[in-house]
Amino acid sequence: MKKENSLILLFTLFAVFNAFTQTPKDSLNFYLDNAKGSNKVRYLKKAITLLEDLKIDSLIQQTSIEYAKESYFAKDTLGLTFSKNKLQNHFKRSKDSFSLAKAYHFAALNHKIKNNLDSSFYYYQESKKIFIGLKDSIETGRRLLSMAILQVKELDYLGCETTAVEGLKYIEPAQDKEYRTLISLYQTLGNALGHLNRPKESRAYYLKARELAKFNTVTSRREVNYLNLYNNIGATYVDEGNFDKAITLFKEGLRFDSIAIKYPRQYQNLLGSLSSAYFRQGKIDKAISGYKTVLEGRKKSKYVYGESVSHSLLAEAYMKNKQYNLAKKHAYIGLELGKKTRNNEQVLDCLQFLTELTFGETAKKHFKEYVQLKDSLFTRERTRKNQFAKVIYETEKKEKENTSLKLENQRKELLIKSEKQQKTIGFLIAGAGILFIGFGANIVASRRKKILFEAKLAQVEAREKERQQIAKSLHDEVAGDIRMLHLKLEKSNQLEEAKSLHIIKENVRNLSHQLSSESFNKVSFKDQIINLVSDYFEPDFKIKVENINDISWTEINNSIKRTLFLAVRESIQNAKKYAEATKLIVRFSENKKTITLEISDNGIGFDAEVKKTGIGLKNIRERVEDLNGVFNIDSELEKGTTIKIYVSKNGK
Repeated sequence: MKKENSLILLFTLFAVFNAFTQTPKDSLNFYLDNAKGSNKVRYLKKAITLLEDLKIDSLIQQTSIEYAKESYFAKDTLGLTFSKNKLQNHFKRSKDSFSLAKAYHFAALNHKIKNNLDSSFYYYQESKKIFIGLKDSIETGRRLLSMAILQVKELDYLGCETTAVEGLKYIEPAQDKEYRTLISLYQTLGNALGHLNRPKESRAYYLKARELAKFNTVTSRREVNYLNLYNNIGATYVDEGNFDKAITLFKEGLRFDSIAIKYPRQYQNLLGSLSSAYFRQGKIDKAISGYKTVLEGRKKSKYVYGESVSHSLLAEAYMKNKQYNLAKKHAYIGLELGKKTRNNEQVLDCLQFLTELTFGETAKKHFKEYVQLKDSLFTRERTRKNQFAKVIYETEKKEKENTSLKLENQRKELLIKSEKQQKTIGFLIAGAGILFIGFGANIVASRRKKILFEAKLAQVEAREKERQQIAKSLHDEVAGDIRMLHLKLEKSNQLEEAKSLHIIKENVRNLSHQLSSESFNKVSFKDQIINLVSDYFEPDFKIKVENINDISWTEINNSIKRTLFLAVRESIQNAKKYAEATKLIVRFSENKKTITLEISDNGIGFDAEVKKTGIGLKNIRERVEDLNGVFNIDSELEKGTTIKIYVSKNGK
């Protein structure tokens, strides 16, 4: 581009000034001429300072940009800040928007190094907006590429698809000059589509990238591009289940001349992908052999992040091969290295493996850690996506507001001149009044429904307090009296009567516990569900909870939460005690008005038309109906049981 020429051009431009210089300009000439090698960064910075002193604006911009590039490659955040400030000052003096756009670009790179990805995304967006105004397609496309890469990193694949496609609109017309950016856009878009389970579309973009790779005149870069694309294209065939085609591509890449020596990282990736394809085919021994070779290579190169991936894959393969001790060993190592490198995907995989490879309290501990980490990652991912979407929304909103203001001014002028439009406005106002009256009536009806629902909730709360009081009396008074009588019978050697009384005492205690429940003001609904699952979770009785994070439980009335909690508890107890189930799924969902709870197990089931439900489920049904809810149970012999509960949020 015209705005970003090489330093050779800078030296040529400077020669014009050099004819009129004294000592400061001689120094400037020296710094620019010798800004190369180990002196490049230091001399460029000195040159920028002298250019400001001499007020040579035509060179400040280009030298600051060059200095910022070198600072970014060196991960020097102070250098990037220095260049950003110089470019902002240049913009204030010259009103050259290109300088401001580059200042925002370098601010984005600064935040990227610091891993402040939401701030980085914001400055990329601001830079892009200015370049669009300047009609600079190349710079606009580059910013969109950077934004798309950030979105892939934060798992926002749909957002990445939109951003990358927008980038292609700017870069594809100039593909001969900007093939490297275009290759990266195709690969980034291919990665996003792959994660969205659209392998055919993903492969199409990888193939486009491969067609362009031949234009790369730097041999090493061209070869790395080809090797990466062998791996990526092969992965799309794995996703489609075409393992033979995938294996052919991986092997073709591995036959590249001296690949293990020249490009060890690409060699490890291809061999790892080949081994994974063997694993998917059921050739476990071949997969293990390949995984071990990859692991040794990563150990030699001290690629710890890759080591965590290899250990996780080996744990899965050994588990499949029923070599449980080796599986456990690699799962623990993968877990440790995953935590060390913040490779959360591998941490989750290893925790999941260890949940199945260990028993008792150890298995419960790993399961609880798995749930907590998955929950925190889900929250972070959703927050990042929202932040990215908010940046785009706010930018578009400002642009629309500016356009809207212009249109509003034009509209006002037309309204003043047009009597016909005045009458139209009158009709609109009258219509709006009618709508307002109808809307008001609707609000009154809605409020009445809400008041009735709240009265119902108050009744439920009152009954709940009575249950709590009964539970307390049973536990403190009745159970206590029975306990004293039990001791007297034992002392008087009436052992049979004492034994019968002990059974009665335990029944009273159980009834007390059934009637009572933990306060949701003390322990959150989600934590109570997790604790409940942890209490009943066993290797031969697995419980899965889905979508609990999709609902804002703090906004849900305690009576509703208590009813749902008791339904889950009763269902788990029935599935384990009577249904002989090995798996139970608890699934939450909601819409604007209703919360839905679905509980399904793979137990022995029963004939719902013949056998009535027990008293526990009957009580749950009554609780649900007290809340104007719906309780459905569906069961089939040898196929399991499904319970569905629908509860209104506000009685509407």
